[in-house]
Amino acid sequence: MLTVGKVFPKLSERIKSEGVLIGMDAQLLPITFVDVFRCLEASGLLLAKKGVMPNRVVPEITTDTRKLEDGDLFIAYRGVQFDAHVRVPELSRQHPSAVFILEDERCFQLMGEDQPFLLVKDSREAWSYVAALRYGNPHEKLKMIGVTGTNGKTSTVWFVRQILKALGKPSMTLGTIGVFCGDEMLPATHTTPDPDELFKSFATALARGITYVAMEVSSHAIVQRRIGPIRFDAVAFTSFSRDHLDFHATMKEYFAAKWELFTRYRKKDAPAFVSTTVRDHIPQSKAKLAFYGPTASRQTSDHGYFYAITESRLDHTHLDVTSDRKHAWDFPFGGDFVMDNFTAALALVQGLGETGEFSGSQIKPVPGRFEPVEAAQARGIAVIVDYAHTPDALEKTLAKLKEMTTGKLWALFGCGGDRDSGKRPLMGKIAEEQADIIVVTSDNPRTEKPDFIIEQILKGMPRKKTVHVIEDRREAIAFACLNAKPGDSVLIAGKGHEDYQIIGKTKFHFDDRSVATEILSAPRD
Repeated sequence: MLTVGKVFPKLSERIKSEGVLIGMDAQLLPITFVDVFRCLEASGLLLAKKGVMPNRVVPEITTDTRKLEDGDLFIAYRGVQFDAHVRVPELSRQHPSAVFILEDERCFQLMGEDQPFLLVKDSREAWSYVAALRYGNPHEKLKMIGVTGTNGKTSTVWFVRQILKALGKPSMTLGTIGVFCGDEMLPATHTTPDPDELFKSFATALARGITYVAMEVSSHAIVQRRIGPIRFDAVAFTSFSRDHLDFHATMKEYFAAKWELFTRYRKKDAPAFVSTTVRDHIPQSKAKLAFYGPTASRQTSDHGYFYAITESRLDHTHLDVTSDRKHAWDFPFGGDFVMDNFTAALALVQGLGETGEFSGSQIKPVPGRFEPVEAAQARGIAVIVDYAHTPDALEKTLAKLKEMTTGKLWALFGCGGDRDSGKRPLMGKIAEEQADIIVVTSDNPRTEKPDFIIEQILKGMPRKKTVHVIEDRREAIAFACLNAKPGDSVLIAGKGHEDYQIIGKTKFHFDDRSVATEILSAPRD
């Protein structure tokens, strides 16, 4: 683990004299190019160097070819759609005083000795180390909690925040819903932000007196080394099922990426919790693991946290959890699978020594996760908004709602464009098996044609039971909500907490919860 004081004693003194943090927000630490060189050398990322590293302060660090200016540090990496190395020869001529970090050895060999070039093992990882250095390695002074999994990351991180808040411990959480610093919410563009935003967030947390940071750690972030220097104090693996095969070549590769949170990014002997649903995927390991899940899934040799749900309604859940002692809570919300994530959060918090008591009424439900639309009650129906956007999540959500439904079960969903297309017919098949009435619509089509996405979903419905295709999502929600009969339940799946829809490359305001509320609250004819 790199520390400012041990690796860069001069920087440690500079922190004291100039200050990394001013007021309540993070401030950049003035680092030099020599500091960058030493950082990459100490991390084991540096392979070779050309030119003389200038001993001057780095004015700006960028990965954007359009934003590079003379004197800056440019980090070139191979992206999914663009490899910045192709622009390096031209950029170096335009900006002769810039310094370049490269991961392409051929590009490095083509460069002369009159300008500084650093060849590294992985440019994205180098970016994360340099970003951490600029903010004084704030992650080393925080209690870091990392959560990975196909489904359940967001809910688990949300409940970590809720539990810590109930115990009087403010926290920062980062994930799909956004970045929460205490009670302040900031928007998020990625499940795991890029290194600059990530370490800036950590420095802000430190400046505001926060001790705990809980974050979703996506497989993309792990593969792209956005979390390079972080070693987590506690980790959890919530679930594993098909997703992101547009990014990972195989399920084996997808799992291997997630498992690195436990093997590469976890501190030695840090608490590690794995859902019993993931048990069969785990490789033989000497790592000490604890499990969590329903009591029925517990094996004789297991230690960890196991729960039983003794009462379950849309507006109430009674949960019993057994670990080294017994706990019981009454929550003012429903969703059995959400309780799995609460149990993971409890394990993480208690694994770090926070074992105080709190009540279920202090825990707020996760936005857009099995969230009822209250306006539906007046019509005698249930309308549930959920983020379920994978086959596994859709199946579990429909199965639970089916248990609570006396009438017909409606499933309204689509699939995202420019994403794993193989899951589309799988989700269609699940909807046909679980629901009585299906409405197939648009999700975030992005640059794909909505009708093509819908066509792929329909391939999974060979029986072609009651299926309505309504491409416009607002119209689809209106159709389902206004045609559901008393006793029916309508699941609006796929977007959950999202308040936008992406069509083409444009993001439009759209919130399933608000749209459903507006439709259900309108005067009846």
